[in-house]
Amino acid sequence: MTLGGRVFILSSFIILSIHFSTGTLNINSTETCKALNVTPTITQTDLLQELTKDCRYDKLQRPPGEISRNDPVKVSCRAYIYTIKSNMAKTLEFDVHMMLQFRYLDKRLSFEEIAPYQGQIFGGKSAHDLIWTPSVYVANERSSAIMGSGVKDLLISIDPSGMVILNTRLEAILNCGLRLEKFPFDVQECPLVFESWTNNVQEMIIDWDENPIILADELHLTEYRLVDKWVNKSKVSYTPAEQHYGHFAGNFSTIRVTFKLAREMGFFMMDYYIPSILIVVISWVSFWLHMDASPPRIVLGTNTILAFMTLASKVENSLPKVSYIKASEIWFLGCTIFLFAAMVEFAFVNTIYRRKKNVPLKKVNSKYILKSTLTPRLARKQFQKNTTGLERSRSWSSLDNDNFGEHDYTSTNYLTVHSFPSTINVPSVKIDEEKNADSTGSIVTINSVAASPPPVKPVARRPTLARLNNFTTMTPQEIAQWIDKRSRILFPVAFLIFNILYWSFIWI
Repeated sequence: MTLGGRVFILSSFIILSIHFSTGTLNINSTETCKALNVTPTITQTDLLQELTKDCRYDKLQRPPGEISRNDPVKVSCRAYIYTIKSNMAKTLEFDVHMMLQFRYLDKRLSFEEIAPYQGQIFGGKSAHDLIWTPSVYVANERSSAIMGSGVKDLLISIDPSGMVILNTRLEAILNCGLRLEKFPFDVQECPLVFESWTNNVQEMIIDWDENPIILADELHLTEYRLVDKWVNKSKVSYTPAEQHYGHFAGNFSTIRVTFKLAREMGFFMMDYYIPSILIVVISWVSFWLHMDASPPRIVLGTNTILAFMTLASKVENSLPKVSYIKASEIWFLGCTIFLFAAMVEFAFVNTIYRRKKNVPLKKVNSKYILKSTLTPRLARKQFQKNTTGLERSRSWSSLDNDNFGEHDYTSTNYLTVHSFPSTINVPSVKIDEEKNADSTGSIVTINSVAASPPPVKPVARRPTLARLNNFTTMTPQEIAQWIDKRSRILFPVAFLIFNILYWSFIWI
């Protein structure tokens, strides 16, 4: 390199240093911010480009406040919801299609003085790229993204005063933490949360506009129905410990709309509850079959259990696995217990029916029948013990009784009959009685060779030992039939009580 070239480079470096030190360097020195001088024929695109030139408009800087420049800009929000797709039972999420509108004042875009004849400026994606827009994202979205990117439709309107209306068509897949204690009669509250992304509360405040949520007339949900909705606003705080450093640590404005959704129960009533009730009722047919009819009663019991298991598994497989008990599981457990109890009742009755020995009972009621049936050996031992003691007490009491004439002396179990000596002569007595003549004129004469013994007072037959001890007996077949008859009443009453308790829990 020649000496002249080196001198030129050194002089250029010195000139650049002087411009940097004085702050007079202008990279685009040919462009200067001239006063806006628009003509009536200017287009909306040209007008917007003139308003957003780099020399007078900074897209990265928020608009000034309405009263003071340092006041936060107020952004009003409104949502028009036209579709809600609820598939929360399995995925714990629901889809919302909405038209979202933000409204705020940007005085830098005011053109009422320079172009009073110009109406509103309308634009789409190209206009959105020229102006400042609020950085708002959906906080509970499954894949969060800054508003303005990935949207389907975008429309911007700017009026002469600088009021900007940003309309965006948004589809959001939202998380909803479900509480399924009362499934399938649950009511869920699912929020839609909007939060400021880059501007804290000192710079921007988000608030709901008047009539903030508008629902489309054709809005219809399949699995749920929209019971209610409400909106609120709040602040969320982030600290540097939560990985929000520098400008992103602080208080940020947030708004939310909460949808109260109630599950449609028609599907579950027709496909789960009513069929399961009928299955339980069918299992009671076993009580009207013969006690010894093992094949039909076994087939009926097993088929009802298998049918109910298949029905319940279809419903439970469509739900997420949770650690707590759901209302559908309580119903499943209750119906399973009734079906299993019907099978156990058949096994119990059939076992009793095949017994050979009669069962002694102290009293014919449910308590003693079940007690003697479950422990027949213990009942027989108690019966034998009581009868042995009764025989012993009767033998002693009969000897100590002073009034012997009231006992049956012909019985050889308790008294011994002594024979008298044959030398005792018993005089014979002849008695003649004359009666009136009958129709034939004969006389009736009663002759008695020997005197008749004195009449003995008749004594009732001695009761058996079981009756004296208040015991009776029943055959096993009678007991089995007695249990079946009671089951025909006990099972429906118990199932009715279970239904009253279950549905009371559901509706409370």
